Amino acid sequence: MPGDFKEQIKQAILYSLATPSSVVRGQVAVLISTIARIEIPRKEWLELIPNLCSNSGNESIDIRNASLQTLEYICEEISPDDINAELKN
Repeated sequence: MPGDFKEQIKQAILYSLATPSSVVRGQVAVLISTIARIEIPRKEWLELIPNLCSNSGNESIDIRNASLQTLEYICEEISPDDINAELKN
């Protein structure tokens, strides 16, 4: 898959965390964590965790909760060894 197209898909999925439907937000959180399980060990989508951490301070409670839920799922999916020191901070 071309890199630009892949990035557009990931951005669209990430933006979907802001959907009004709590069911969809939950499913998007699972989808993002599944992609992260593949990409983070490959040192790809490294901006994901910082973006989710930033979103956890959003004024919208729904976006905050969806971002925190996504981070929780990512932590369940990947090994701590897959996260570099930069992401841990």
